[in-house]
Amino acid sequence: MASKVIYIVVSLVLFVGCAIGVVLLIVNKGNEDDNLNMSTKAAESVCKPTEYKEACNKAVTDVAKNSSATHEDYILAVIRATADELHKALEKATAKKKDLGDDKKESHGDLETCEKMIGYATDELQQVLKVVSETDAVSLAEQIDPILVWLTAVRSYQTTCVEEIRDEKLKKDMQQGLETSNELTFNAQKIVYHVLDILKDIGVDLGELKLPPAGRRRLLDEIDEMDKHGFPSWVSSMDRRLLGAKKGGGKKGGKGQGLFKTPPPPPLPPNAPPNVVVAQDGSGKFKSIKQALASYPNNHQGRFIIHIKAGTYNEGQIIVDKRMNNVYMYGDGRDKTIITGSLNFAIAKIGTSQTATVVALGERFMARGIGFRNTIGPAGHQAVAFRSQSPHTVMMDCSFEGYQDTLYYHAHDQFYKNCLISGTVDFIFGVGRAFIQDSDILVRKPDKNQASMVTADGRMKMEEAGGVVLHNCKINAAPELAPVKGQFATYLGRPWKPAATSVIMMCDIGDLIKPEGWTIWESPEGKNNHMTCMFREFKNRGPGSNLAGRVKWAGYKPITNDKDALGFTAGTFLQGGTWLPQMGVPARLGL
Repeated sequence: MASKVIYIVVSLVLFVGCAIGVVLLIVNKGNEDDNLNMSTKAAESVCKPTEYKEACNKAVTDVAKNSSATHEDYILAVIRATADELHKALEKATAKKKDLGDDKKESHGDLETCEKMIGYATDELQQVLKVVSETDAVSLAEQIDPILVWLTAVRSYQTTCVEEIRDEKLKKDMQQGLETSNELTFNAQKIVYHVLDILKDIGVDLGELKLPPAGRRRLLDEIDEMDKHGFPSWVSSMDRRLLGAKKGGGKKGGKGQGLFKTPPPPPLPPNAPPNVVVAQDGSGKFKSIKQALASYPNNHQGRFIIHIKAGTYNEGQIIVDKRMNNVYMYGDGRDKTIITGSLNFAIAKIGTSQTATVVALGERFMARGIGFRNTIGPAGHQAVAFRSQSPHTVMMDCSFEGYQDTLYYHAHDQFYKNCLISGTVDFIFGVGRAFIQDSDILVRKPDKNQASMVTADGRMKMEEAGGVVLHNCKINAAPELAPVKGQFATYLGRPWKPAATSVIMMCDIGDLIKPEGWTIWESPEGKNNHMTCMFREFKNRGPGSNLAGRVKWAGYKPITNDKDALGFTAGTFLQGGTWLPQMGVPARLGL
């Protein structure tokens, strides 16, 4: 375990050092007499945008005093400044787990979840480190947005680790143990977000690199071309065919391997046969989905296609694990092929992330024509039907049915099209970037004295690449709620974290939504989130879209023009790029 701890520590801090190192590597050192001033200037510029300056200064100030310091010295300085504290904190958490008695099964499980989450953070930071260490300045600038997506995932996992510990003393101990790593992650996000300004401030010759206006992230700077079916450009032509789109006019997906461990899958014929078929009647190779996933070959290349025939599959929790990249599951229709489970927080006594009926971890998970259900009901409280942290998740013609916390977009970019999502409390929630298009959103009847919130986003800082957009969807009461909808309050969302971002755009909103539209997060740590969040509405229709009675928060405002709305279209919100065309875009670009 000690070696694992050291590995985690080094991985958590190495990206920050590497980001700093990349910035400093390209500084024109000039003559030897100028090196010290240049190094000091570089250190000041790197730390200038960071929020936790003490941590940053400790990492770079002493090295900056050395006129012959190299970028490797900056990396080592960050590791030396933070590794001891992190090592001690994580060792303390491990010792706590060992000291727990047999009657502390819940805490054991919570700490095991915590270790998983730190493992995910470690693994993904290794990918970021690899890319950044092999990238020159101009190319690094071109990858600001995807790097921020992955760093946001790293932060998300650390937060999940702490938040799913139910014992308050243990939670506090783990929170303190991860405090430095969280600070370093936030600092890394700030450095990457402002890397162009840092380079300019240091005096680096940026050559032909075009600087965007200050404060503008590439996330809102370019609309990437989409085909006539509305798929983002990272959905490859082969995957579009698998999802039912005809050959269209968009770009071929993917910009190379990038931050992914595996390259995009190669094209397959339009009617590519499945690798395996699952059927409960014995007509397929396997009778269970778990058996099909277990057959995933080591070092598999291309799509791994699983056809799941009609039936209700109750197999406990199904996990598409980290080694299972490019898995595509398709069923015989979301009302015919159903994957169901009942794991939950309140009764089963497990953390929210562990309640999901299906969990997607491997890269580029895709599904079509499948129903994902969690059937425990309101009494189970948090009970997820589908959780994904798969980079570039694509879900089409699927349903996600539950009550509280139905659909969990845990991390990375996720695209949902023509789906049905139902629930009550915070039933579309997460920390990644989710774009939900042309889908039916059904609010179910909650438990007595409960209110329903469609969205609950967990973006922590505005520099993070997170948020959820509902575009051209229908938001209505489910049949069980419709006759009594006046007895229950329903809102478009509430801010789970300080920079929560929820956008409802061009949707048909039924009369179940309260006039104020949105509600606050009531816990003490979230009581001011409504002042710092980013809640937006644009050109919605229907009786629930009336803006006259909407909240007057600092974090809420309607979008009043197409230009601002373009920043939240699928091409821009999920992809990033350069400035949006000033003359507007055709509907196939998102609006």
